[in-house]
Amino acid sequence: MESIVFLILHLLLYGLSPLLIISIFRIFKSTAFFYFYFGFLYVFTQLFAVLYSIKLSEDLSITGGNIAYSSIILITFFIGIASQDPTIVRNLISIQVFFNFFLFILYELLVAVLNAPTTINLFSIPPGIFTTTISITIVSSVVYIIEILILFYMVEKVKERLKRLYIIITLYIIFYIGILCLDGFLFPFIVSFFEPVFGQFIVGSIVGKLILAFGFSPFLLAFMIIHKRSLKYFIEKPFSTRLVILPKSRQLIEKLQMTEENLRETENKYEKAYNRATFYKDLFTHDISNIFQNISISYDLFENEREKLATLNSEKQILYLNTINTELRRGKSLISNIKRISEIDNEEIDLKPSDILEYLSTSIEYLNRSYPHKTIEISVETKEIQFLVNVNELLTDVIENILINAIKYNSNKVPEIIITVSKLKLNGVSYVKLEFKDNGIGIPDSRKEIIFLEGFKELKGEKGMGIGLSLITKIIKLYNGKVWVEDRIEGNYSEGSNFIVLIPELNDSTEK
Repeated sequence: MESIVFLILHLLLYGLSPLLIISIFRIFKSTAFFYFYFGFLYVFTQLFAVLYSIKLSEDLSITGGNIAYSSIILITFFIGIASQDPTIVRNLISIQVFFNFFLFILYELLVAVLNAPTTINLFSIPPGIFTTTISITIVSSVVYIIEILILFYMVEKVKERLKRLYIIITLYIIFYIGILCLDGFLFPFIVSFFEPVFGQFIVGSIVGKLILAFGFSPFLLAFMIIHKRSLKYFIEKPFSTRLVILPKSRQLIEKLQMTEENLRETENKYEKAYNRATFYKDLFTHDISNIFQNISISYDLFENEREKLATLNSEKQILYLNTINTELRRGKSLISNIKRISEIDNEEIDLKPSDILEYLSTSIEYLNRSYPHKTIEISVETKEIQFLVNVNELLTDVIENILINAIKYNSNKVPEIIITVSKLKLNGVSYVKLEFKDNGIGIPDSRKEIIFLEGFKELKGEKGMGIGLSLITKIIKLYNGKVWVEDRIEGNYSEGSNFIVLIPELNDSTEK
């Protein structure tokens, strides 16, 4: 009974210490204290192996070295998971190799000193204890490396194939138990080649290692529960067992980093190119649909009038033909417009000083031609005769999209649009302010921002207006302007919308 209590005290001491040290590591992000503890424990593992054993039965004894070594495997497992860094595990291997080399020299020196006839051995320490310790030191170093590599290789393969946390935790505990059982066979097997007597003494230690494995498993489970976030990061992040032994070449690291950066850059370029292609495709579909719709309406009206030869009104005929002709010209210029729009992302479009009222007049003309059969009331309010801005032909698309949406999303018999042009100074910048107030269905507050996002294609039902508005955003950004939408009557979106466009005013300093 006394030996069992003694064993439990050992398990608590060697099991709680790694948990405490890992917590220190997590808090201070420093490996120095951890490396110190690991080196201290490893040095005394070999010494404890020959100094004492805990006798559990007539046929089973567990050496102090076995207990300490089981804790070393445990803490190596802890730090590998907590750091997600194979370099730290490799450093542990380097530490034990260094200490083993140092101990080998020290023990050889002690053997030589104790065997010297001039040496006074006050405590009658037999030199053989250090000779045996030298063999154990060498073997334990080799076995530790083998077992750590096997452990992390199995861990790496499991996390590549499984994602369920509780299954991974169970398997990790099983792996730990399996590694200690392997040590119970492998260590005495190799030791027996160097120290046959001592090897025979520890032959049955596989049972002892199994006991220790089950004794330390609760601490491993506690670690994975307490540090669940570290475990999740470890599972998600690649952990190369190869790097536990072979350090990364500096040139290889730089080359890999450069390759990764190039791949990320290429991936971003392809993603942007794909998004632009999708945007231009949708834009083309949107505009060409409007063009064909206007041509179709004009042609149908023209045909209806043509069939009434006796009452044919030549003015209407000319109007319909002009509309068809305008739309055909518009269709021909659509491809060149798309080309211009595609240059927005490359900032290759030339801007020129222009009067915003001229673009406004052209767009209103186009709107009236597009809806010859519909009564539309459009008024322009302005106190100036000229508003100079630095823009290009794409401003027409901005104005036309806003005007068409004001008609399209309007349930009134007579759509009304009031356009106000004024000047505004905001944050030290002078802007020309365009306001398009309509009596349409309005836009709820929840959608006032997202309708300008690229890819948003829904306003009401299955009607789409996102393509035109996302185009507006792109073009206005090109002009260093701003665009947003408000309620025509504050607090009641159903009374119509007020689209506001700000474009920097052109003045002497701007022209320079």
